[in-house]
Amino acid sequence: MNRQEMDTALAAANIALAGRPRREASSFASIELRGVAPEDGRWEIIAGAVVAFVAFVAVVVAWLY
Repeated sequence: MNRQEMDTALAAANIALAGRPRREASSFASIELRGVAPEDGRWEIIAGAVVAFVAFVAVVVAWLY
C-alpha cells in the first residue's frame, strides 16, 4: 500500500469512528475489498485439496487403530 492509499484509509477510518458517514469512505472500502480477492482460485483449490487429504488420512488412521 502506498502513502496516498494509507492516508485515504486513515481518513476513512477517522470519519467512520467519528460517526460522520461519508460516501467516499464506503466506496473506498468496497474498492479495497475487491482488490484483496485473488485473481484466480488456484490457492483456494490447493487449500481445499490439502484439507481433504488431511481429513482422509485422519479418517483412515482412526479407522485402522
